Amino acid sequence: MVSLDLYLSQPLSVGPFEEFLGDMAAVGVVPVTAGGVAYGLLRARTNARWWLLPTAQGRASCASMAMYQPASASARLARLWIRTALRFGLTAGWASGQIRFDRLPRLPGGVLPALATCSYFTGTDGPHRKTAIQLMDAHGGILGYAKLSRRASVRPYLSQEARMLDRMATLRLTTAEVPKLLAFADPEGEEPSILVTDSRKVAGVASPMCVASEHLRFLAEMVRRTGNTGAERAYRELQSIGSDPRLPDDWKRRFGRGLERLKPVVPIMPVALAHGDFTPWNSFILRDRLYVFDWEYAAEDRPVGYDLVHYMLAARGAENPGLILDPLVDQVARALLQGDRATAQASVLMSLLLHAAFYLHRAMENGADACSWADAPARARLIDALLDARG
Repeated sequence: MVSLDLYLSQPLSVGPFEEFLGDMAAVGVVPVTAGGVAYGLLRARTNARWWLLPTAQGRASCASMAMYQPASASARLARLWIRTALRFGLTAGWASGQIRFDRLPRLPGGVLPALATCSYFTGTDGPHRKTAIQLMDAHGGILGYAKLSRRASVRPYLSQEARMLDRMATLRLTTAEVPKLLAFADPEGEEPSILVTDSRKVAGVASPMCVASEHLRFLAEMVRRTGNTGAERAYRELQSIGSDPRLPDDWKRRFGRGLERLKPVVPIMPVALAHGDFTPWNSFILRDRLYVFDWEYAAEDRPVGYDLVHYMLAARGAENPGLILDPLVDQVARALLQGDRATAQASVLMSLLLHAAFYLHRAMENGADACSWADAPARARLIDALLDARG
């Protein structure tokens, strides 16, 4: 392989980039020193991840920025500036390097015959890193997205997303749309698992950081369509993680207290199918409906409010339990549980414990310390505050 020094002007933590290049080679795309298509590399400020954006391709170059969904106002302004620079093929001031690829990726089943150009995301460095590809026509119209991984730990999540997209298609939601599954391949051996979907993403769609009425209508419809009673399956998950000998003692005590608090209400707790990673960057508003994608962490029988809690914490953080806890419980009660605050409090507690169980388990399964999860201290304070609360 050609040295990464040719591509990266800031060659820190290049492991994820090398793995990304391996993913690309697996679908027939390799770097070249001349010819092909030129890409500027937009590096994230935190974590080792890059967006690869085609330059000097006019509208397609501008459309490639749809993969980049900044949260802050300053980053959104930067995105506008980079879009303008891309239109004229400029990389100075924003690119951390450049690379050329010789051809388009090989997709399963020959889907998307109008495919003419792509932009790429290396994925966020971590146990579940995967490569993402934005698939576009010659005019920059977004045809869809592909996700691929050669990691054994990630393949099951791509399979889960394929199953969930088929399941969601049968629900025929009126408040939201989800991507249509176009192709899924999960070969054995070194070949990557790859999932391809269509997309409704266009320039100008909004991904608000605050929960809007469109989000609440979608979550309420999910409860109506998939709701049930009884959180035994989720409770068993918490028991399993809570008893893991690798778990730090403070988290063992925290799970123990939570399980004791929740045990009486588990048989009657309202549950529903949850997206699992419901955030501003996995959804956007399309006219008066929500568009929700990235269903790889979807799960059945999650406490009602699981997705709403996740969205609010992703948007607001959890540094100050005194400021966030009551709004969390109140919003779940009002929006999804007919004002039943006691049930909402139990649902929020179970949701927070399930969120923590997922991230702690993921860290431990990949050989890291459980509390290498960056949000562990803040989530611990939030759970403890809820456990200490009365009512």
